[in-house]
Amino acid sequence: MSLVKWSFIALLLLPAAELLAFVVVAALIGWFPAAALFVATSVLGVLLLKRSARADFDRLRAALAREGLRGMHLDTPGAATMLGGILLVFPGFITDLLGGMLLVPTLRRWLGRKFAAATRSPREERVIDLEPG
Repeated sequence: MSLVKWSFIALLLLPAAELLAFVVVAALIGWFPAAALFVATSVLGVLLLKRSARADFDRLRAALAREGLRGMHLDTPGAATMLGGILLVFPGFITDLLGGMLLVPTLRRWLGRKFAAATRSPREERVIDLEPG
């Protein structure tokens, strides 16, 4: 299946998965601590987004306009922090986990390689060498 189809399926299943993750975390640590952690990660995401300058957003937007999805490099200064902050603001522990992964350099590079491999078109992988003439 293509990346678009997988993304669409993931977006449809994300709310159910987030609810299930909340119930599991609440069962492990209690409902009040789970709710407090739920709110605290969103506040952390807002703080990260405030710290992330407007210039980082403009630079990322220009790269996406110029190169499409391939213009999004997680190694670009501020891009991963901004994307991690956005994911932390979204309510839910799964998006918080992904956002937190973007804040750790080793995990950010791993996610960047996986994202680059997922967005590579099949035509780039096939090379046909022809004989001259």
